[in-house]
Amino acid sequence: MKHIDEPQDSLYALDVEAKLSCGRREEKDSEYRRRILTTARNLFRTHEIDTVTMHQIAKEAGVGQGTLYRRYAHIGEVCSDLLRSTTSQFIASLEAKIADTTPEGTALSQMSEAIIMIIDFIDDKASLLSAINLIYTDKERFYLHKKPIYVRLHNLLAPLVELAVNQGEIEQIDVTLTVNTILGSLMPEQYLYHREVLGYTKEQFISGICRLFVKGI
Repeated sequence: MKHIDEPQDSLYALDVEAKLSCGRREEKDSEYRRRILTTARNLFRTHEIDTVTMHQIAKEAGVGQGTLYRRYAHIGEVCSDLLRSTTSQFIASLEAKIADTTPEGTALSQMSEAIIMIIDFIDDKASLLSAINLIYTDKERFYLHKKPIYVRLHNLLAPLVELAVNQGEIEQIDVTLTVNTILGSLMPEQYLYHREVLGYTKEQFISGICRLFVKGI
């Protein structure tokens, strides 16, 4: 004789199995992503990015090309994923550094330090950024740099400008416009254009940006 609760028990068992299956699939996807990105990072360290192929990444990572292409349509998307994860880690470290700054430090000196760290990061990732610039259209590049990262940087710099006003370091100023202008000047395209087309060194670019947006305001 069947127990009256058997149908419910069966449905519960199926639900548990489905959740376990989904969990295993997500774990497998995460492992594939880790292997692909680790392999791509290693290849980019030893080869010019524009010489690395999707076939090479798949072979070195030990995944099928179909598995790779289901996640990334081309090398540009692999570069973007690498940059996205490292950028998030960088901004978290920048936020922590600004938060830990001693009260004696001026707001403008903190802003100068933040700008230098941002430019250092962009310079370090210049090869990835150059590859992305070559592969994506202008419209696609525009959307790559939206939103969460920009918002986090804005939320980091805006309080420093407000503090500089409150401390009397600068006169009353439009904080939003000022921070948007600073971030616009720090977009990777701007740095790459000055470095690769106009021949600026990193030090020249840093000096010019800080003169405009730290000393200048």
